[in-house]
Amino acid sequence: MRPATSPRTAAARFSTLLAAPVVALAAALAPASTASAQVVFETGNDNGYFTPFTSANAGTVKYGDSGWLGSGPGSPGVPLGRMTLRLATFGGAVPGSTDIEFTLNDGDPSGLVFGSGAVLYSTTIAGVQLPAAFGSDPTYFEVVIPLPRVTTRGNYNNIGWSVKCRNFNYTGSFGFQVGTCTSQTVGYYTNNASFNNGTSWSLFAFGANTCTQIAQYSVMIERAQCTGDLDGSGAVDGADLGTLLGAWGSAGSPADLDGDGTVGGADLGVMLGNWGACP
Repeated sequence: MRPATSPRTAAARFSTLLAAPVVALAAALAPASTASAQVVFETGNDNGYFTPFTSANAGTVKYGDSGWLGSGPGSPGVPLGRMTLRLATFGGAVPGSTDIEFTLNDGDPSGLVFGSGAVLYSTTIAGVQLPAAFGSDPTYFEVVIPLPRVTTRGNYNNIGWSVKCRNFNYTGSFGFQVGTCTSQTVGYYTNNASFNNGTSWSLFAFGANTCTQIAQYSVMIERAQCTGDLDGSGAVDGADLGTLLGAWGSAGSPADLDGDGTVGGADLGVMLGNWGACP
């Protein structure tokens, strides 16, 4: 697939977009998801790639995005388990590496859209391998960020995140797979992504079209599972009990909750002890 926004054209537009009026916020109600119930936010990749990190700027700049999980006033926070970043490289003839400094926020990391912007979790993933990318084609890959039971703050359950590079060692450019509004399959999105130049935050989009030219990075966020929640629904219930009973006496099953090698009475006891909604 030819990228809708190549790294060169994106860079050329970027300086003017920052000075332009910010595209109005928009949200899309997700259709009924066919994904696992544990996925609470997902943006696909139907709009190519945006690779702004280079050896010239990677030590300074930071890029972020945001959305929300839905719910509404009075809704409890959602315990998160992990986030998958769908990333891209371009123009690097040989593999490279970088450390990724990742931050998860309550709302947009810029504080310019919604939510407090408060940091919920921060970590550095060292030695991320950046694959080679030849000619005019990007290389797509994923990085999974564990979120050790980080919980959103309730109500609309705002989320935001940002990526900064450390020890960048790559001859090409690095960044994100991106999507249009129609690639949002779970949760809600915003039109604008966030950019920090090392001093302050700004918002930007790739153009004025509020579907095809939004700046939206492709990610998947999954809910934390609790012991006994075999289907990732966020609760230990009859469906999980049915799975356990169906696996009774077998080895190597996820229903072996106590890890003794066989699904049996001890596992049933663990499940019943965790019955109900996950904390």
